[in-house]
Amino acid sequence: MRALPAIAATQMIVFVTVAGSVRPGYDPARNWVSQLSLGPGGGWATANMICCGLLLMLGGRAGRRHPGPGGGAGPRLVAWCGFCLVVLAVLPTDPGIGYPPYVAPAHTTIGFAHQVVAVVLAVSGVAAAAVAGCDAGLARAGLIVAAIMAVSFTAATVLVLLDDAGVLPGNPSGLLERVALFLGLAWIGALGLRTRRPSDPEAADSTDRCRSRATLAAGSARSDPRDPR
Repeated sequence: MRALPAIAATQMIVFVTVAGSVRPGYDPARNWVSQLSLGPGGGWATANMICCGLLLMLGGRAGRRHPGPGGGAGPRLVAWCGFCLVVLAVLPTDPGIGYPPYVAPAHTTIGFAHQVVAVVLAVSGVAAAAVAGCDAGLARAGLIVAAIMAVSFTAATVLVLLDDAGVLPGNPSGLLERVALFLGLAWIGALGLRTRRPSDPEAADSTDRCRSRATLAAGSARSDPRDPR
């Protein structure tokens, strides 16, 4: 069961890479992952997101049976990220920044809800990467991964807002989103396959300190949810 996050990561990375490269009118560097649910083949993209989310939820639940020194906070965050992915699949994003082709941009209530959940997922993913790294005894690596994710997602959000406003059209916001998403999934998946070290008081203290840093890293990923994704 602990291999489920690795399966989820592989599935998401492979599907998004292949689908994004063959979808007519879709620019993997510019357009966001959730936009694959729009246009031809959108049903497959929705199913991919739901399946990935369910795998993360199951993997997080399995991880709670063998918690690290953090007492299971990492697996709970992983499961929460999976839940957010399922919600994102249920709440479709709005068309915008050039996709689907020849479809006017829209800003709907459901689309806004999708954007809010996307920000929640980003913040939770940053925290999950850091805390899971602490639980696995790889605190420094986890914080580095979390920092890269936070910077990438924040930059992607700023760029997509500029693209949507017509200030900087065609910028690589989608590429930066993929950096954050793929890196986070790959990290969580790799940790799921790794044998955890036995818990001890010193490791628990280290995890508490790491959690505080993770909170700061996650805070930097919070941004205005009013982007077109």
